[in-house]
Amino acid sequence: MYRPRRILVAVLAAGLLSSCGQNAGSTGAASPRPLPSGTPTPSASASPLPVAPKTQLPVPSLYDTSRGWESNLPGDQFPLPHSGAVAVVQGGELTVLDVTNGQVLGKSTVTGPGSVSAFAITVQGKDYLVASSSGTVGGDVVRKGREVTTIDIFHARPTGNTVKPAHHLELDGDGSVTNGGGGLLVTFEDDIFMTVDPATGETKKYDLRRQRPPARECKICIGVNEVLAVTPRGPLLAMSPRPFDHHWIPGSWSAKDISDSRVFITWVKDHFIAKWYDDAAKRETWAVLDGATGKVRAEVTCVPDRRDDDSDGAAVSAGGRYLVYSQTAFDLEKGTGHCFEETDQDKPIHLNGVTDDGIAFGVAPPTDEVEDPRVIVDLATGQVEPADYRVRPFADYSGYGLFWDDSTKTMVAYPHRT
Repeated sequence: MYRPRRILVAVLAAGLLSSCGQNAGSTGAASPRPLPSGTPTPSASASPLPVAPKTQLPVPSLYDTSRGWESNLPGDQFPLPHSGAVAVVQGGELTVLDVTNGQVLGKSTVTGPGSVSAFAITVQGKDYLVASSSGTVGGDVVRKGREVTTIDIFHARPTGNTVKPAHHLELDGDGSVTNGGGGLLVTFEDDIFMTVDPATGETKKYDLRRQRPPARECKICIGVNEVLAVTPRGPLLAMSPRPFDHHWIPGSWSAKDISDSRVFITWVKDHFIAKWYDDAAKRETWAVLDGATGKVRAEVTCVPDRRDDDSDGAAVSAGGRYLVYSQTAFDLEKGTGHCFEETDQDKPIHLNGVTDDGIAFGVAPPTDEVEDPRVIVDLATGQVEPADYRVRPFADYSGYGLFWDDSTKTMVAYPHRT
């Protein structure tokens, strides 16, 4: 995906589109695009419970591999945690499956002035599927035409066989549409960007060159502005050099409202993570922030291994209670956190997934026998236990874990053990 200069974004979210029910094993629902003659048709065949899916993966013991379903529909998978479904997207072909049985709920085809890309996003507990395209329209032999960017936003679970978007936008210019956490970001090469509310389709336009950090952030501000994400109060901006730079939301809160120290801020879905070093207390604090106010929702003192890739595997449980990031884990309902850094007694644990039950998945440092030992963490107690699974779920909700088998390009769903 093209990413303009000075713009940092991440695609870490979920959305939904559906239509009238259709048998998941049907040929019409299974293949987004025509296949060459003689080619087996990809399917999203639901395995009638309690029949086991054909694909058997070495997964955590909390899943029952004797039941479930699998799908080899081509495309990228996007969890839809608040809609009980999962989207499979290939170009402009959008297909949504029921997460509990694999049946096709709905399909749609999106076209645009150029190639179509899509992603899913969850904002304030609601799922959306977003398809965008940039290109030239109105051109002919003598006329150049004009560059436009189209955005189609689909609400969760509308009815109909060919679902129409809830919002269709056509913006002037060649833009890049991405997931900004709390909304859509549309960025252009001339330092212009826009935010889009997926619930209403409302847009707001900004010029990075006109944005300045508030006075409490810096007396003499020198650097390059970036837009990082979208919050309920507007865009989260930063002035480089990163990662410890000035962060603020125009007309709202800034990093100095969190700490007088230098603050690093990033995000996971529509949650915001901050860390800062307290010189007086000689400690590093990690916290989850309320995007609307900048207030701390949960925090923990932690000094993760600097070699650890902070963002790899960062996740929020489907219900939004638990969040894991690097070697930290948070219970946002209780406002507490755990740190799994290296100590005199314990090895560091990198977390890379979490369920609504507060069960986190992680990896310990290599040993002579195992390159990447797997562990299970109970976030209620902070207890870490070795585990023998090799494939962790890329999502867990509605009582099912979703897994990917790269060797067969198959998505597999196993239910929780009862």
